[in-house]
Amino acid sequence: MRLRAQLLPAILLTATASAIAVSSTDTPVGAPMTSASTDTVRAALSSSQKSATAPQRVTLTPQYIQGQVVRYQMQVTTVTDTHHSGAIRDPQGPTKLTLVWNAITRLEVLSIEKNARGESAGPMRLRSTYERSEATAESGSYDPEAVSIEQKYRALEGKPFEYTVDAAGQISNIEGFEGGDGPGTPADAIRTSLGQISSGANGPRGGITIGQSWTTDLPVPSAPLAGLIWRSHSTYERNEPCQLAATAASPAPPSGETCAVILTKLTLVSLHPGKDSTPENYRKMGLTTAGTWTGEGDTLSYVSIISGRLVSVTQSSTEKMDFTLTHADGDHMSYRGTVQSHSQLALLPPTP
Repeated sequence: MRLRAQLLPAILLTATASAIAVSSTDTPVGAPMTSASTDTVRAALSSSQKSATAPQRVTLTPQYIQGQVVRYQMQVTTVTDTHHSGAIRDPQGPTKLTLVWNAITRLEVLSIEKNARGESAGPMRLRSTYERSEATAESGSYDPEAVSIEQKYRALEGKPFEYTVDAAGQISNIEGFEGGDGPGTPADAIRTSLGQISSGANGPRGGITIGQSWTTDLPVPSAPLAGLIWRSHSTYERNEPCQLAATAASPAPPSGETCAVILTKLTLVSLHPGKDSTPENYRKMGLTTAGTWTGEGDTLSYVSIISGRLVSVTQSSTEKMDFTLTHADGDHMSYRGTVQSHSQLALLPPTP
């Protein structure tokens, strides 16, 4: 079997999804709450203080309510500079592709598991609808896949789909996509971007205080190399007033709440260096993979102390890859390059 060109957009979308994903590692998020729920959270925060002079310890776990709706706007820019050779030839040499994705997504909570105290404690079922999804892709050389990538993102607009998110922010059971849920599909490309606006806090269970740091790991399940994780080191830096997303009609309005400011340093690492790195889904296609994929980035998140919802996040990252795919019949493709990414996401003000 010859290695097909279709593998290239799959790898590109995987890189894009990975770049989007890094800010989802430990960012908590919630939704607008009723006054009763807000009072409960305030009481819990107050009772967690050992004394009036003790540092404020906050638990930023989001408290969802069935039927809640929140809207976010996002912009993601990725610059991919790659070169591939082997069974697939690239007559233009290195290819540089710049992808800019602008979107507004509406999230509705369909169902949620709660503990005995009525707090969110288990998987949630959400419905997401991209009210807006626009993408532009520009390449330094002729690249028919650029148009295909634009169309895939634009096709998301207006189409609802449902998914489940667990307490760690892992997305599963996506329904509503045509074309499946494998590597390179739109479902794969946006799975991790949804994680950053629907996951719970991955910080210490006992809450956090200003100056405290913690480390968490998030797998990269769709990469062509198995065992990759984003390892994040987060620090609760300070408190600041929350700012909602700016719109065409007005600048970013204050939300009236206080946000915890969380700075995260991220590193893309392999859990099994030197071992067979072929993912099972590639192995089923008769392929083996080998090589390296590394990365690092920074994320600055603003999270409401009262409601636990993600108010805004800004993320920048750089990834480097150098790997080979080989088929059982001897065909192979080498792929190396870099991906630079910058993304911004912000909570929109409630609609009138």
